[in-house]
Amino acid sequence: MKKLFVLLTAIMLMISLQTTTLAASKKSAALTNKEALHIALDAREHFWSAMSGYKIKDHSNVKLKSFTYKDMTYNYLSKTFDTKKKLNSYLSQVFTPDAIKHGLKDYQFIVHKGKMAVPVGDGDNMLNWEKATPKLVSKKQTVRTYEFTVPTLDGRKVKRTVTYEKVQKNWKVTQIDAVI
Repeated sequence: MKKLFVLLTAIMLMISLQTTTLAASKKSAALTNKEALHIALDAREHFWSAMSGYKIKDHSNVKLKSFTYKDMTYNYLSKTFDTKKKLNSYLSQVFTPDAIKHGLKDYQFIVHKGKMAVPVGDGDNMLNWEKATPKLVSKKQTVRTYEFTVPTLDGRKVKRTVTYEKVQKNWKVTQIDAVI
């Protein structure tokens, strides 16, 4: 009788674990409009934090050290992002590896005297991504493309296309500046 009880308990536990695993894999396969917008907002914050040189959500009065290199003014990134490894780790939370590689090159990030630096830029735009409306326009097994209607601060609306790729069970944005 004891053996039968142990056997039935083990079978029930295995079925329970299998059901949980199936539910988790289904959840990671889906990308809802709400999740797409949430990831887009995270990507926007990560992009602007990298371009600013510090986590904009955590700091507001950060003073970065500037220098001139090849006739261009750069800012050293804060300790949070002062190495390529740290910056890549932060950006990889929401961007694909390819997006990061091309983004760092396109936006002319450099390592100067052992520290990451970015050219001094002009900052944010007038898009209100918090009120954006997503629409799924393409769906493949590991790639989704959404068209967002994004209101501007002056009342107009613009369209932006954002592509997501599934990387190790997580949806990530495929272009570093897709949500600026």
